[in-house]
Amino acid sequence: MKNLLIRRITILISIAILISSVLVAFLGVLLWEGIKADNRVKEFVPALSVVAECTIQYQDGNISKDTYDKILMNSLKEYIRGYSVLNADGTVVFTAEGLNDSTFNTMMKKSLDEVLNGHETYEKIYQSKLNPAALVGVPIVKENKSIGAVFVLVDMADFLPERKRFFQSLLIAMIVVIPFVIVLSYVVLKRITKPVKNVVEAAISMSQGDFSARADETLKGEIGLLGRTLNKMSIDLYKNVSQLFIEKNRLHQVLNSLDEGMIAVDENKKITHFNKVFLEMFELTEDEVKGKNVDDIHVINDELYELTQAIEGKYSIVKNYENDNVIMRIVIASIQDEKDNVVGAVVLFRDITELEKLEKMRRDYVANVSHELRSPLTSIRGLIEPLMDSFVTDEDDIKRYYKIIYKESLRLSRLVDDIMELSRLQMNEAVIEKTSVDLDSIIEMVYERYNLYDEEINLVYNPVPLPKVYTNYDRIEQILVILLDNAYKFTQKGGQIEIITEVRPKDVLVTVKDTGTGIKKEDLPFVFDRFYKSDKSRTKKGSGLGLSIAKEILNLMGEKIKVKSEYGAGSSFEFTVQICDL
Repeated sequence: MKNLLIRRITILISIAILISSVLVAFLGVLLWEGIKADNRVKEFVPALSVVAECTIQYQDGNISKDTYDKILMNSLKEYIRGYSVLNADGTVVFTAEGLNDSTFNTMMKKSLDEVLNGHETYEKIYQSKLNPAALVGVPIVKENKSIGAVFVLVDMADFLPERKRFFQSLLIAMIVVIPFVIVLSYVVLKRITKPVKNVVEAAISMSQGDFSARADETLKGEIGLLGRTLNKMSIDLYKNVSQLFIEKNRLHQVLNSLDEGMIAVDENKKITHFNKVFLEMFELTEDEVKGKNVDDIHVINDELYELTQAIEGKYSIVKNYENDNVIMRIVIASIQDEKDNVVGAVVLFRDITELEKLEKMRRDYVANVSHELRSPLTSIRGLIEPLMDSFVTDEDDIKRYYKIIYKESLRLSRLVDDIMELSRLQMNEAVIEKTSVDLDSIIEMVYERYNLYDEEINLVYNPVPLPKVYTNYDRIEQILVILLDNAYKFTQKGGQIEIITEVRPKDVLVTVKDTGTGIKKEDLPFVFDRFYKSDKSRTKKGSGLGLSIAKEILNLMGEKIKVKSEYGAGSSFEFTVQICDL
């Protein structure tokens, strides 16, 4: 492969030399024969002139027939194979005995007019390859007028041995010279094409990505200019390829850093780019996506039936797609080139499930806050208006109204405090300092307070030895109050509430268990949500924020809380408190 150019050029030169040599040999033989024939004709043209003069003398009667015949025989016998003397009308005056050559007669009659016009003629006649001859004719002129012609058939057979020797000499010369010329051509070509080979090797290296290869720039002429141009092109290509590689990596990083799934397609909907998020969203592998048509990927082709419309119509499409509790927003945008021709499209897949959930929670939160605020405000307004209009005159009724207004204002204040407390906890603005605490004393204090709360509900606590815990005293008390308030709220008269403690290797598990109405199974995942109430009729008092506050407090302290419940049989809330290592 390295010497392919040299071999090809050498072969072409060799073929050209061979063809040229054959042509030279052929033309040389032809020229040699022509020169030989001309020389032979020149040898006997004077004799023909004598014959022509004698013919005039013979026709004028100046010489006898015998004399004329002797002159012809003596003048022409050394050169000719045959001869003829003709009058102007073509009548044969004299011809050599035994000459009966149709070719000779035909050529002689054909050339008669030209000879009679005063021209000497020469025609080569090949009676056979081994018996060549030439027809020569001269006019017989009397008083500047052609009155006849003399034609002779000159024998050329003696040329054959000489022609053979000449041809053999040419052949030997060709056999000796041609290989030498071919070898010399190869050596010269190799030297001449060495710079070209250097340029070719540099170009091949560049095409394979090796832009460090350089062509020889020191040569003069076009090869040196080509080398310098190629080297400059290599430098420019290296810069451009490096920049493209950087841009490709940058694009790859940008695509993979997107939170949305992304694919890019050409005008035929063949996928050209995609990111990892897209693969993860639809549980696909690179082999299933790379270079494939969108229509061949069944998990997304139904959702992208508008892709063709976006490509053909040059517009964007935004839609939401919901499946298997997943809500996805799909954005399809066409891509145009500098001539505003559509060359493809970009498709973004955004999982907005959590966003929709948050939006729903926001709406519910606003609705719940509005409802919880409206209830006490409505009560306060309903009591103030009769007082303002002096519809209530009885002193006891007025005091009772004021008492209700006061309780509703306290309820409203507690609601606002709970909302603010929950917001601070969720925004990590609340500071909770943890110290070594006697958990048993907290439980005993809360127990004694609630034991007198409602005598118709039995509150049980069986103390066990508890280690010191690492927590916040006030926050644990707050959590116990929240859980007990919740238990009393949903436990009927005659029911039981129990506080249970269990010491474990790293923490103490505190459980508040009741025999109340319990929580439905479908409601269990939402009991710690803000404003959530399992009592949809909202007949039970409370803001619905207590359990949310309890969970946020425990989360900030690194503890856990969970609920177990059976509808109609009661509920059990349990949370952990870390044992103090000090």
